[in-house]
Amino acid sequence: MAAEIKAPALRPLPLAPPLLPGAMAGSRPYVASDKMQQALGFPGELAPDWQPKALAKMGELLGRYRSLRVFLDACVHCGACADKCHYFLGTQDPLNMPVARQDLMRSVYRRHFTLPGKLFPRLVGARELTREVLDQWYTYYNQCSECRRCSVFCPYGIDTAEVTMAAKEIMDSVGLGQKYSNEIIAKVHRIGNNLGLPGPALADTLQGLEEDVKEETGADVRFPLDEAGPRCCW
Repeated sequence: MAAEIKAPALRPLPLAPPLLPGAMAGSRPYVASDKMQQALGFPGELAPDWQPKALAKMGELLGRYRSLRVFLDACVHCGACADKCHYFLGTQDPLNMPVARQDLMRSVYRRHFTLPGKLFPRLVGARELTREVLDQWYTYYNQCSECRRCSVFCPYGIDTAEVTMAAKEIMDSVGLGQKYSNEIIAKVHRIGNNLGLPGPALADTLQGLEEDVKEETGADVRFPLDEAGPRCCW
C-alpha cells in the first residue's frame, strides 16, 4: 500500500520591506590605526595615490580569482537575494541588498576592466573609483557578515561573500582597514593568539581550563602550548 503523502500548505511569498535609502549610510566601523595596519604589512594611512593602487589590486584579484570576474559579470539583477539578507531586512537600506552591495564594486569593475565601460560608461552604469565611492565601500561592505545566505538563493550561484572579501582586501591594501578585524589579526601575527595574551597568561589560562574539565568530567585533558604535535600521515 502506497504511503499517504500530504503536501504542506503553500506559504505566501515574503515581501521586501519598504526602502529607506541612506538609512545606514552613517554607520561605519572604526578605521584601523596605523600600527594595526603596518603590523599586517598594509599602509598606515590612505596615501595620496590610493586610487591607482586600489585599481591595480583589483586587477590582481581579478587575474588571480576567475570566480570573482564571473560573479561580477553574471548578475542579472533578478533580486532573488534581496529579501534573504538579514541586514537589508533589518535596516531597509537598499544598499544592503546583496545585489546592490555587489554593484558598488561592479560599477568600478565595468569602468576600468570592461570595454563597454571604458567606451560608454554611463550606458552600463560604470563609475570611477572616487573617494566617495571608496567611503561607500567601507560603509556597506563592513555591514556584510559574509554569511552567504544570499548565495544559497542566487539562481546563478554568485558568491557575494567573495565580492565582499575582495573589496575589503582592496581597502586594506590602500590603508583603509577595519579596526576590529585587523586588530585581532595583528595580535595573531605579533603575539600568536587572537586575544593578545602574553605567553605566561595564556599558559595559566589553559591550565585553568584543564582543571575545569577535570572537575566537570573527570577526564584528564591537556591543552598543549608550543609543543610539537604528531606529523600528519598524508
